[in-house]
Amino acid sequence: LVFNYESALRGGTSAAFAKTQLEIARALARGGEEFARAAIGTLSAQSIESEIRSRFVAPVRLLGGGAWLYSQGGFDCARDALLTWCPGEEPEAGKAEGRGVVYGDEDASPGMERILAAVSAGREGTGVFFSRRANMQEVVAWTPLSVAGTPMVVGVSTGLPNILEASGVVRQSRNAMVMVGLMTVGGLGLIIVSAKNIVRRRQAEIELEQANAELEDRVARRTEELQAQTKALMESRMRERLREKEAEIAFQAGLVESAGTYLHTTGNALTALEGLFLKMRRTLEAMAGADGAFVAARAALAEALGREDSPAVQSLNELESALLGRAVPRLAETLTEMAELKTRMIAELEGRRGLFDPRRPARRFAQAVDMGELLRELAQEARGELTGEGLGIEVQDAIRLEARVARRKVAYGLGRCLDMIQEAARPGHDGAIRLSAGRSEDGGIRVLLRAEGAAFVGADPCRDDPQLLTFINYLNENHGLFGIVHDAGGFSVEVELGNAPADEEDPAATS
Repeated sequence: LVFNYESALRGGTSAAFAKTQLEIARALARGGEEFARAAIGTLSAQSIESEIRSRFVAPVRLLGGGAWLYSQGGFDCARDALLTWCPGEEPEAGKAEGRGVVYGDEDASPGMERILAAVSAGREGTGVFFSRRANMQEVVAWTPLSVAGTPMVVGVSTGLPNILEASGVVRQSRNAMVMVGLMTVGGLGLIIVSAKNIVRRRQAEIELEQANAELEDRVARRTEELQAQTKALMESRMRERLREKEAEIAFQAGLVESAGTYLHTTGNALTALEGLFLKMRRTLEAMAGADGAFVAARAALAEALGREDSPAVQSLNELESALLGRAVPRLAETLTEMAELKTRMIAELEGRRGLFDPRRPARRFAQAVDMGELLRELAQEARGELTGEGLGIEVQDAIRLEARVARRKVAYGLGRCLDMIQEAARPGHDGAIRLSAGRSEDGGIRVLLRAEGAAFVGADPCRDDPQLLTFINYLNENHGLFGIVHDAGGFSVEVELGNAPADEEDPAATS
């Protein structure tokens, strides 16, 4: 494990440093080409190359390495000792003899065929090569450069050990080895102690430990879920307060359009809040079945220990009292208070809405709509496209339920909900969509779009579609609700319709 960690760390560090070196090489190549274009006609090609070496290449030094320049036909290690394949020994002697090292010398570093092949094809690149000059691996990055029509290569080389030392990889590897050694020694001691204890304990005590561990883990997971949901509700409330202040400022300044946008945004937030309430209610309903789990655990403890007044049974009783006697009732009370707060927010929203209603059309068009017939029409229209994707659709409980709503808006909105479910389906998996309509607890019309099967397990439907948000705003304005509930089999889209005022029939809908 440590060696794999060190290898991954070394590879990631060298790759990142190689990219950095490549960017430096690109910058040097751009600067050199710009200088060459400006100096053509005033300086010779050899002078231009010398100027590029002195102005751009020579100043670059990086962790003991630096930049180098290679010209076609050979190179002079005495002038540019940082070249990757320079032997690095007695450069002055070679210079005095007046020879330039040509690729293919016995002292040339292995792997340079790759650099020359890439440069010949006009490609830049990076790599790790063994440098005979420094007797170590070097991270090399190179890129082509053209000076007065002559192809050259500018590159940057840095010793890999220097990179690892500077970036802390060596220190991290050393620390990892020490930690693993300590953990190994400590683990061996714990294993010996645990083995002695296991021999002395009875089988009943082992089963009791396992049962307690599973129960604690289950309670901890549910507590974390409740904490996360409570935190989300608190953050949602804080955001609502900020939006209320912004809307008040917009209203006082006469920004009626901004205030209308605020009302729609607040309605969407309240709809999302209702979905969170629904999830928490279902969580509390699931906690109601914990009584049986505690009774079964208590009976198992009594049977295993042979008595009912053991400390383990008392601890289990205390846990039951704390969880079901205090935590769950308090959570239910908090949920009730938050629901009352949401009701007051809706009332406040309705009061503010009245201030902007005079700028809207005085009449709203609505008619009696048979929801069962409407759902069958939507299923018939969508069946062909869904079948092509391996998804089925059917209408259940299509009894005659009439809601007084704007038919065109409701039909279009439910169609957008079907599109959202279809987009959330995972390609290549089968699934089914079931549509149903019925009465809610308060007497309203509730439409349920149930998506289940492998195509929808773990799917996350997106409701950022502007047309879908318009439909949600319509529901908010007419005391309706919109929510998405996930479960192990898929997810459900719940739409509750409120009766709109029947001032006049919608001619477009009736036609």
